[in-house]
Amino acid sequence: MYRHVDLTFKPYPAPVGDGDGVIRPNLGYRPEAPIHYEPVGAERDKVDILSFYRSTYAMSGVQPGEIFQKQILTTKPWTTYATFHNPSETDGWAGKYLAELPARDLVGPFTLIDLGDVAGGVITADALRVALGERKPERILFARTGYSRGRPVEPSADYLAGSPVLDADAAAFLAGLGIRVFGTDSRSIDPRYAGKGDAAIYEQLNRAGIVVVDDLANLSDIEPRHGTAFIGIPLPIRWAVGGPVRAFAVDLDNPTDFVDLSHEVDFFPNTHKNDPLPFTLPVSEVALDEIGDYPNPWPGRIEPREEQGKTQRATRLTPFRMVDAGREVGPDMYIEYAHGTGTHIEAAFFDPWGRHGVPEEVLKRYIRIPRDRLVGEAVLIDLADQVGPLQQIDSRHLERNNPGIRPGDICVMRADITDWSFYGSTPGNTPGLSPDAAMWLVKHKIRALVLDFAVEKSDPMPSSPLVKYTPNKIHYFLHKNDIPVVEWCVNMKLLRQKRFVLAICALPASHQGGFPAQVFAVEKW
Repeated sequence: MYRHVDLTFKPYPAPVGDGDGVIRPNLGYRPEAPIHYEPVGAERDKVDILSFYRSTYAMSGVQPGEIFQKQILTTKPWTTYATFHNPSETDGWAGKYLAELPARDLVGPFTLIDLGDVAGGVITADALRVALGERKPERILFARTGYSRGRPVEPSADYLAGSPVLDADAAAFLAGLGIRVFGTDSRSIDPRYAGKGDAAIYEQLNRAGIVVVDDLANLSDIEPRHGTAFIGIPLPIRWAVGGPVRAFAVDLDNPTDFVDLSHEVDFFPNTHKNDPLPFTLPVSEVALDEIGDYPNPWPGRIEPREEQGKTQRATRLTPFRMVDAGREVGPDMYIEYAHGTGTHIEAAFFDPWGRHGVPEEVLKRYIRIPRDRLVGEAVLIDLADQVGPLQQIDSRHLERNNPGIRPGDICVMRADITDWSFYGSTPGNTPGLSPDAAMWLVKHKIRALVLDFAVEKSDPMPSSPLVKYTPNKIHYFLHKNDIPVVEWCVNMKLLRQKRFVLAICALPASHQGGFPAQVFAVEKW
């Protein structure tokens, strides 16, 4: 049998006007009225609204190398995405929102059916019944229509309008199957979004306890050996009604053999499509007879270093509905997230002024997190009773607790920090790796490093507990050796085996310093 563990921190959103809410959450707060309304028209269609994805930049204090981003996208961005909100759920432990769903609902065996060309663009109950035949579906059901074969790179209103959709009878049929997830390669199975009617298919399926995953990729590449689905919600923010999905179909006996079921996503309007590197250093535009600025000239915004916790964790949900020809379509949300909103994977974002010697080919490779770093066998180095806040982890800790790490393993390291210290404290409370510990990991040729803390402790130690100075030398030593780092995981106390399969379901975006991710472990018993 298989045992699933979700190692992902589920962040709380902050109310408007309360940036401290990301480090000291208001547990009574919920995204609330008044909501925002987005008018739909010839000048701005539904795709323009839903595909919006922007990044802004700021420097944390005046220290080269500490640039943070804040992004904003919607719950239905131009990538694979999920929709789930079940307000009628009465079991307090069953989950009304995506962030509340257990790993058992998002990881496991799946059934794949082939619907072929959907006549008239409507998926009927009869079509589902015929495709399923006599099979009893697993809790996760994927339906292939082939529609994504014609998916354009750029957001397209015509592509959304051509989406195969479900009718109400088909949704009722699915509700009677006992499934937990229904996913397709259609851009949207809800007629309201495709402009094919008023049936509220998302709400109908969600109220039956079914998570809807739209716009899946590569369903035709799945082979029988790829028997386990990982449906990651990289932004599992509490009370979000949807969001981007990173999904894999994995061979658990050989986990580096997997199919990526998610489409890549870019900023929209796309300001980075021609940038060959994750980050381009600014070039001064100030003449000799003009007064300069630092940093010069971009990013000009400086966030106080003593508020770094707020800067790197900015998280907010803004509910909205679209209004199309007088009819409301929704609900949806704008999601704001930052470098450290929750669990995230970091890579070679940029090498300021060449101080760390990150090769250009590595920088280019990490415009997005490479797929070959995301899924594989993992081992646990358990330091929970040896390392605490502000302590340094050296190679002796790793050697003494080495469970038998092999080349290509994902190294998971436990110190029980995020579980107790993410909220109400500063990033400076984290332990961190010493240079010789980083060299030990590189020598053992690990695939990725997964931590329940931050990889670097403050250096130098600050005079104020609110300040953390990050030298970045550990980050960049690992990065230039092709090792991405996952920070701020939780629940490592729930792991019972030293070796297991790990999937890092990172947002398939580009040009970011920290990519949000949901991380799942699967133990075989």
